[in-house]
Amino acid sequence: MVEKTEFTESTIKTEVEKHYGIKVDDIKVVNGGSANIYKLTSDKGKKYILKEFQSKFSGKTILKEINIINFLKNKGLSVPEYVTCLNGKQYFEYNDKTIIIQNFIEGNIQGNYSGNVDQMLESAKYLGIIVNALEDYPYNDMFSCNIEKYASDEIIDKSIAKHENLMPLAEKDELHGSEIVKDLKDKIEILKEVKRDGTFKNATHVTVKKTHGDYNVLQFIYDGNGKIKAIIDFVNGSEMPIVWEIARSYNYIDKDCKNGKFNIEHLVMYVKEYLKYSKLTKDDLKYLPYVYLVQVLSSTYGYKEYLKNDNLNLLQFGKERTNICRYLSENAKTISETLSAIDL
Repeated sequence: MVEKTEFTESTIKTEVEKHYGIKVDDIKVVNGGSANIYKLTSDKGKKYILKEFQSKFSGKTILKEINIINFLKNKGLSVPEYVTCLNGKQYFEYNDKTIIIQNFIEGNIQGNYSGNVDQMLESAKYLGIIVNALEDYPYNDMFSCNIEKYASDEIIDKSIAKHENLMPLAEKDELHGSEIVKDLKDKIEILKEVKRDGTFKNATHVTVKKTHGDYNVLQFIYDGNGKIKAIIDFVNGSEMPIVWEIARSYNYIDKDCKNGKFNIEHLVMYVKEYLKYSKLTKDDLKYLPYVYLVQVLSSTYGYKEYLKNDNLNLLQFGKERTNICRYLSENAKTISETLSAIDL
């Protein structure tokens, strides 16, 4: 969730000149992402992006992103370029927030569920290229998922408790409380069914690899022909079940995925395109829908933010994810069997 900014227009100009020697003439707020983002234009006409990260992101985390994008840039991928401060560092701190500046990349952005088939396949291609490239990433600075712990009853039980703890707050909301309560109850029942079914607990052998960590259409800058020009925001770079990243990135880009539904034929196309650039196993194909289902089920994101801050946009996001849970709970077996038929 975006935190309240520590900046005014005046302090941005002062701090940018102080740390970078750049005189700012124009500042525009850029919506999107979890950071506070500004487009800056200098007195010389050069454009930059300034990001004020959430307080949970430390300088150490930012250095990880710098390591990742420099590594990928050397591999030939189009990624952001950090601007170096006058003191040689690539970030500065302001009121306990980490601040960075990158060179502005001209292009277009798209929202969720906006991609045509060609854009969908291009997304799969670049994910495969990134994951394959990061096989040789030399730094030990990425968070790593404990797959044994992730595919366990403990995760399910904690997720159930999270949803139950949110229920009293939802019941007090007069405007949207009843629909939120219904959604939370539905998710709790699906979590209990996942636990009873037990299939998810067999997902301990899915492939865990280094990846972008938040790879989706919102991280793409497109050129005028609708082709990916650059991939941004590697701050969440992690080692995680790669099918989680595949499922989510497919889900977010395909325009057929509105209202929580998948186009299974398109998902198969997405996976086959990814396989041209990086490997998967039969377990990856089999458990992809179950891994993604539990990941989406486990989060109360959207509901919690609305109930605490009246954020209607995030409430809608939470409801979209609940629709995904409903769809996957009914169709995971079919998706699993269809993906398992892909030749490796």
